Amino acid sequence: KKNYSTIALSLVDDTKARFSLAIDSGDLETAYKTSMDLKDKQCFKRLGEEALRQGNHQLVELAYQSQRNFEKLSFLYVITGQMQKLEKMLLIAQNRNDVMSRFHNSLYLGDIQERIRILAEIGHLPLAYMMAVTHNIDDMAIPLKESLGESYQNIEFDFKSSALIPPKPVIQDLDSSSQSKLNWPHHQIAEEDILTLPSEEPEKVEVEPTIENQIDQIQDQQQPTGAHEEENVEEGDWGIDEDLEIPDIEPAQTNTDSQNQMNDVAFQGQNLLHKYVSASQLPGEHVSTGFISSALDLLKKQIATQNINPLKKVFGNIYLACNFNVSGIPFLKPVNHQISKESHKPQVLVTMNTLELMLKRGYSLTTEGKFPEALDQFRDILLHISLLVVKDQKEEKDANLLLRICVDYIMALLCEVHKKNVPKENTSRILELTMYMALFNMQPKHRILALRSAMTLAYKSKNFVHAGYLAKKIVQINEQYPNTLKPDVVANAKKVYAACEQQGSNAVGIEFEEAWLYDNDLVYKVDPKAMKYLKGRNMKKCFFTNLNYSEEFMGQICEVCLVSKIGVETLGMKIL
Repeated sequence: KKNYSTIALSLVDDTKARFSLAIDSGDLETAYKTSMDLKDKQCFKRLGEEALRQGNHQLVELAYQSQRNFEKLSFLYVITGQMQKLEKMLLIAQNRNDVMSRFHNSLYLGDIQERIRILAEIGHLPLAYMMAVTHNIDDMAIPLKESLGESYQNIEFDFKSSALIPPKPVIQDLDSSSQSKLNWPHHQIAEEDILTLPSEEPEKVEVEPTIENQIDQIQDQQQPTGAHEEENVEEGDWGIDEDLEIPDIEPAQTNTDSQNQMNDVAFQGQNLLHKYVSASQLPGEHVSTGFISSALDLLKKQIATQNINPLKKVFGNIYLACNFNVSGIPFLKPVNHQISKESHKPQVLVTMNTLELMLKRGYSLTTEGKFPEALDQFRDILLHISLLVVKDQKEEKDANLLLRICVDYIMALLCEVHKKNVPKENTSRILELTMYMALFNMQPKHRILALRSAMTLAYKSKNFVHAGYLAKKIVQINEQYPNTLKPDVVANAKKVYAACEQQGSNAVGIEFEEAWLYDNDLVYKVDPKAMKYLKGRNMKKCFFTNLNYSEEFMGQICEVCLVSKIGVETLGMKIL
């Protein structure tokens, strides 16, 4: 009487009293379990009314099924857009020989042929014929006309008619929609504001067969079940010491059967898509569902992300690609819909195919000599890779290979950026950066362009030894990739090499060795900030790009990816 129903519920053992208290306090979970024990139609009716008041349409469905309230159940399926279940309701009405229920369900479904058959079966042949003619269904109208008497043979329709076709649901596949699983939002009450008393763990309740089970029995649709268990093999001595201080981690949620999924959504108030994402360790899945804070936390743990500004645009693009709004009633806020896969997994619309198209664009910009635009393009690909969700280890390997390609190109393009900031009178540094650009493992076409540019500048600067190294590398690439170069380019390289052999000296002192041209992993031995060859052992690493830096750059932002902190050790990127 004093609104202490929640407290009294914890003290009462009588099932009927617990049900009444649960309804009064709005505890739908307890009310559902006790109603299943009581199996009383009046209890199911009260449960359905309370669930409907709270906007819990999944539990309303369970209550109507338990009451066998077919009319309300059909209308519930109409307003929730569950057309497949509505078709099953039509099948139930046929088995029950309930003419009105058949006709109502056929109206809800827009099944004109079924309505014509119903009218013909109950003797309303003129109405059936009129409906067939109105909807231009000649294959049904002709036999009906023949069945009518002579007074109906020359009937004319001089009225204005329109088809009674209900609107189709916007979301056709409800299982793939996160919005279809949402109940009416409730105000969240802080846990400390609720007085709870310890209670015993409730027993598991066996749910009686639902209407869907009855339909499956009618249609004889049974699915085989079975499992294969691994043999018990005793483990040998692997030298594993598991005495570790590991904090407790909440296990990821697993999928159960469809009935348990419905109950889980009905009682916990969180859709299955968000539950899956909350247990996921893939940043891309968090971004696609709008969980930006948790995505940043994962990126910080995996690749030591510190500067989030470059990620903002990428986050926005991924989120917008994975979500869309469905407009409903005018002047009301549109409903957001999340694109998802089966098993309530989010669909991240950034794939290897998408990145390959971006890579081709980067190649084109590089060929055209648009170096600032190409640099932005390769960095954009790099950031998208960190948010990939791949299917298997092969795709994961391809993603890591793509990351390496981007790193090589960014390092090469950074040489051009550094070169623009060097005074023109500093010819030695300009020459050094031009030659460094030719070191990185780019596509043969781009590598040749960088080598030719460096060879020309080295020859003009009278660094004949270095020019000879570069000319020799051009010839070697042409032998490795035949028909890559025009004959005159190869002939010019050979001519330069012959001239350099005669001179055999360097006029400008720079740091450069011939062996660097043949080192495919040289990108990891050059400091991206200083753009100098690393000789010391005290190097600090970016765990996203795997590039090394001088110790003086410890704690700064990586020059290549622009997001990760140098020197912070992590487990690395996770995309599988």
